[in-house]
Amino acid sequence: MDPDKIRNVALLGHSHDGKTSLAEAMLYAGGTVDRLGRPDAGNTTFDFEPEEIKRKISIGTAIAHLTWREHKINLLDTPGFQDFTGDVCGALRAAEGALLVVGASTGVIVGTELAWQQLRARNLPTLVVVNKMDKENADYWKTVDAFKEFSPRPVAIQAPIGHEAEFTGVVDLLTRKAYAFDQQGRPKEVSLPKDLAAEVESRRSPLVEAAAETDDALLEKYLESGELSDAEITGALAKGVAAGTIVPVLCAAAVKSTGIGTLLDAIVALLPSPKQAAPVEAVNPRTEQAETLTREPAGPLGAIVFKTTADPFVGRISYVKVVSGVLTPGTQLLNAAKDQPERAGTIGFPKGKALEPATEVVAGDIAGISKLQVTATGDTLASRDHPLRLPPIEYPEQTYSAAVSAKNKADEEKVNAALVKLVDEDPTLTLEHEPITKESIVHGMGDIHLDVVLEKMKRKYGVEGSLAVPRVPYQETITSSAKAEKKYKKQSGGAGLYGHCVIDIAPVPRGTGFIWEDKIFGGSIPQNFRPSVERGVRETMEQGVLTGNPLVDIKVRLLDGSTHAVDGKDIAFKLAGAMAMRQAVMEAKPVLLEPIMDVEVLVPERNMGDVISDLNGKRGKIAGMEPSGDHMEKVKAQVPLSSMYRFPIDLRSITQGRGRYTMRFSHYEEVPAHAAQTVIAAYQKSKGGEEEE
Repeated sequence: MDPDKIRNVALLGHSHDGKTSLAEAMLYAGGTVDRLGRPDAGNTTFDFEPEEIKRKISIGTAIAHLTWREHKINLLDTPGFQDFTGDVCGALRAAEGALLVVGASTGVIVGTELAWQQLRARNLPTLVVVNKMDKENADYWKTVDAFKEFSPRPVAIQAPIGHEAEFTGVVDLLTRKAYAFDQQGRPKEVSLPKDLAAEVESRRSPLVEAAAETDDALLEKYLESGELSDAEITGALAKGVAAGTIVPVLCAAAVKSTGIGTLLDAIVALLPSPKQAAPVEAVNPRTEQAETLTREPAGPLGAIVFKTTADPFVGRISYVKVVSGVLTPGTQLLNAAKDQPERAGTIGFPKGKALEPATEVVAGDIAGISKLQVTATGDTLASRDHPLRLPPIEYPEQTYSAAVSAKNKADEEKVNAALVKLVDEDPTLTLEHEPITKESIVHGMGDIHLDVVLEKMKRKYGVEGSLAVPRVPYQETITSSAKAEKKYKKQSGGAGLYGHCVIDIAPVPRGTGFIWEDKIFGGSIPQNFRPSVERGVRETMEQGVLTGNPLVDIKVRLLDGSTHAVDGKDIAFKLAGAMAMRQAVMEAKPVLLEPIMDVEVLVPERNMGDVISDLNGKRGKIAGMEPSGDHMEKVKAQVPLSSMYRFPIDLRSITQGRGRYTMRFSHYEEVPAHAAQTVIAAYQKSKGGEEEE
């Protein structure tokens, strides 16, 4: 396969704007499938996971290929719902071009804007497709005009013939030719409707001007003659698309296959091949020397894993984009990220959930490899005699967290094992064990994301889990010094128990931890019993006295005590130490500490006031604001973690999904008295209101 004949195209856009239907129509036009699948019928090539069929949305990127005009086109159908943006990142790494799909009746909405930002951040050559032209209230030119604030401003290269139910074809503004389409979406030239002739001329001018502006010589010719040849315009458009200075707009109605063949023609003519993409800087992981890869089959093997799936029955499939060299079945590979050997077993070209056997995969092409042992998404596969590591895929930080547990307590280990496997598939999913609260915390991109994780866990691994708001990992400390003396004495016939100690405690600077000092001079407590007192003190430190959370940053000194020749025992001194520690802490003005997070929120200018008000209501302290471009503002704040668990949902509501944020742990800080009392009361209630003696 000649890499010049390959096009790797990612489809992005708002959920329900018809990306999957459009991709399905292209497969049908290319003859890859013999029927036109529909998402609402659950029979598409791209949406095959049960969770996708149930929700009628794409949850993961699906890949399939077709042949058109002797070119291989790999389509990567990405999720439109923001909870699943991780798969979009992987797809964009595998693609040299993109289709931004927009609904003709809904126009430019949140998902459109977010997809545009992702594409522009990578300067990925893009075509805009105004889909669903057959729907009620469809308005192609209104949708085109809605992009007027975008940069670079998209320019129409097609005009529709008819609208809504009367949408029957398209006019190529470049050639002034009109096309109708057969049932499979293949174009057939027809006469240009007379009532469109004047509009075609007026709409053509911005297209020719945009093409002329890509080259000084063309611009000079255009200014002198007022016209360019079709070949000159096509070449200039392709040059502008590749440079990211021109974004052509086309129209289609995927469910009727109208506009599909001309869209495929535009993909072949205007979007770049893998060979036209910029060279890639790789690194030899053993020497750390840089090496430039020119995306040629003759070059050293380098392939990036951009997606991983795992199934108890099908097994593990790693989807790779071969950047350089040639990949063949049985190749002895090196996972350059982990410096571990791998072997390429079955290799195939993806067609939805299936793999069509491949004898070789050349630079620029996409394939699936089954049953790799140590390889994860983002890793580089190379040859063992020429190790190369490609730049990793960048993923957004997780923004939503929940405590996860098994519905059946006996399944806790199974749930954790299943989650580990799901984390292995999904780079935007992480699992951690919170040492203070003893909870398993799963971090993802949103509530829907985590709901789907539980559904997959049940379907794939047969265990059910439940989600809850995580407990806050509070800490406790003291604010003054205190002294306590406790004696543990028990006599019940025979040998008794005796332990007696005197301690004092004092606060130390935040972050110091626990300091133990033995200040006994002489033998009031024998040396062998003193560690027992310390163990009792440490146990109280771990359990706390207010909310069951650990005590921190305290210096404890063992000052005095006494023993009994017969009844002195380790357990008695341990209990005496615990009792003394508890009493001393209660007298040393204990307080509750909470984790404070550094939060950065990227928010549209018009929503900034509402977001700041929301953060203030969450006991946040605004640290600053600064412009971030594209009518966005960055708000910096410090906010208690306890207030952040709902923030993703609140932010989505305030900004209609346009806002995003990151947060990192900053420090622990004393909880205000009124808030602390609420936490303490809730803890006591959960313990049945019982007070320890």
